[in-house]
Amino acid sequence: MRICDLLNPQSVRLNVEVSTKEQAINNLVDLVAQSGCLNDAERFRTAVFDREAKVSTGLGEGVAIPHAKSAGVTKPGLAAMVVPQGVEFDSLDGKPAKLFFMIASPHQASDAHLDVLARLSTMLISEDFRNSLNSAQSVDEFLKIINKADEAEIAKENERKQKQKAAEETKVSSESNAEVSSSTKGYYDIVAVTACPAGLSHTYMAAEALEKQAKEMGISIKVETDGAAGNRNKLLPEEISKAKAVIVAADRIVDMDRFLGKPLIRVGVVEGIRQPKKLIKSALDPKCPKYQSGFLGSTSVSMRLYRHLMSGMAYLMPLAATAGILSAFARLDIVNDTQVGFFFDRVGYSIGTLLFPILSAFIAYSIRGRTALVAGFTGGVMADLGGSGVIGAVVNGFVGGAVALLTTLFAGRFLKGHDATVALLLYPLMGALGTAAIAVFFTNIPAQFIDVYINSFFAETSVFTLVLIGALLAGMMSYDMGGPINKMAYAIGVLFLADSLPEQGPGGLVMASIMAGGMVPPIAAALASILVPQAFSAKINSLRFITLGKGLVFITEGIIPYLQKNPVVMRTACVGCSALTGGLSMYFKCSICAPHGGIFIIPLSDHPLEYIMSMLVGIVVGIFAFSIIHLKTGDDSSVKVTVNTENS
Repeated sequence: MRICDLLNPQSVRLNVEVSTKEQAINNLVDLVAQSGCLNDAERFRTAVFDREAKVSTGLGEGVAIPHAKSAGVTKPGLAAMVVPQGVEFDSLDGKPAKLFFMIASPHQASDAHLDVLARLSTMLISEDFRNSLNSAQSVDEFLKIINKADEAEIAKENERKQKQKAAEETKVSSESNAEVSSSTKGYYDIVAVTACPAGLSHTYMAAEALEKQAKEMGISIKVETDGAAGNRNKLLPEEISKAKAVIVAADRIVDMDRFLGKPLIRVGVVEGIRQPKKLIKSALDPKCPKYQSGFLGSTSVSMRLYRHLMSGMAYLMPLAATAGILSAFARLDIVNDTQVGFFFDRVGYSIGTLLFPILSAFIAYSIRGRTALVAGFTGGVMADLGGSGVIGAVVNGFVGGAVALLTTLFAGRFLKGHDATVALLLYPLMGALGTAAIAVFFTNIPAQFIDVYINSFFAETSVFTLVLIGALLAGMMSYDMGGPINKMAYAIGVLFLADSLPEQGPGGLVMASIMAGGMVPPIAAALASILVPQAFSAKINSLRFITLGKGLVFITEGIIPYLQKNPVVMRTACVGCSALTGGLSMYFKCSICAPHGGIFIIPLSDHPLEYIMSMLVGIVVGIFAFSIIHLKTGDDSSVKVTVNTENS
């Protein structure tokens, strides 16, 4: 299949004039719709803007590839647009984007379609190819340029396959020949993995950039692309063992255990596109840290612990939300004391019993992979049996990971050649016994004391102290919008909530303050731009409904565009209105049953009217503050702010 099989001439526009990023994306979505590959254009449009809100698809060098997977897409499709004057697209190099390709992909696309999209991504690495497309005088010429480059890329792929096949045959026939070069044997100086969340463009562009740079430097490299079409060009164990170093350019989880003990550089996929030379040099540097036990040796201890904890929480949150919502629903007057209520209560309670084992298991899994799962599960079970609460579950999760680490190191040194027996018997048995013994005699007792103290503190402390706690945690949610302070507050809320479920204890109070603090700033900013549009720029006003939607579902980062003007004062105002809301929520003893959901779970909360009133107070204060700040600042779009845009 060729690229132009997906790129309809009706979906190509040259010499387009647009003034904003939003206009460019909307034009591209309309072009995609003309190809007939969409069944719901608005659904796809929303998916594209949601994808863009996470990380800009402006790749630099004048190129942008907005894309999304969506149920609104019937079959894969492309659209292309050239904007000679360029448009600001938040590109990595800060330069305007001129050449646009939009990729539309259904959730289940064929491998043939995905191969075509991957080929286009690699072709755009070439400066000559980009320049030719930018200077094309007609749609026909534009498509001819693509067809010519497409044929060359297909020929290159075929040649690469033939060489790989020949190399494998040569390797088989000459394994005993010491004179055969490492590249002929199929070994490489560097092995790499690239992966992006959607797996449509960045994955393959990063791979192409690394391969091209390595070729220029005279270095052999093999890149595994973990994209939407699956894991392509998979690295073999012998290739990893013989490689001098590893590069992982990925924005999602990849299999890391296979790189244990190898010099390794771990970066985002965009850095693989933008800085391939720097990555290759860093990987081959003798000072490059070796990958050890689920983390890089150069990473600080506190950051390692934080990442392992976050890994456990990622699996805990959906369980906590399900258990909390079902249990809260069972307590509603309309179903309480009925068979329906009893059913939901039992299901919620049963899921709630899994919270500690799941949290501990995936903390341990983050440390030592699958070999630590049984040890981690045991740690959670021991925390539950010993009454040490969520603190015991967290501590025992780290204990389980450490026990698994020591067990695997011992087995790797003294029990080589018995892999099956070790994996099936020794790892789980030693992990379970070791973790259980440490929990019973060491960790459960102090953890239980701390857990009981915290619950007693919330039950007996003054209202004033509770208000201060609620204000502090809610204010932290707005301090860095998805950064470490925000995530620390959110982690505290989730862990406290897990300790209370399925009942709504102190954890529900804490979670309510935190959620309200995270919802208020984007809602207030959106309403301010609706009520006082003259205070904000046209670009900001165009985002107000998107920002409102994000705020309503508890995505604090929706307010980020509003922070571009007078960021220090705006951030202070955000913290202020969040803290006010969190304090009021705690004062009224409002309680939330789930760690996420925004307005959708407010009806299941304790004191929902007081909770809504607390939020309204913060929203009103925020509307006034944000409007005044933007009116005084004026329309100065040159002010920039750097923030972490990860979701809470």
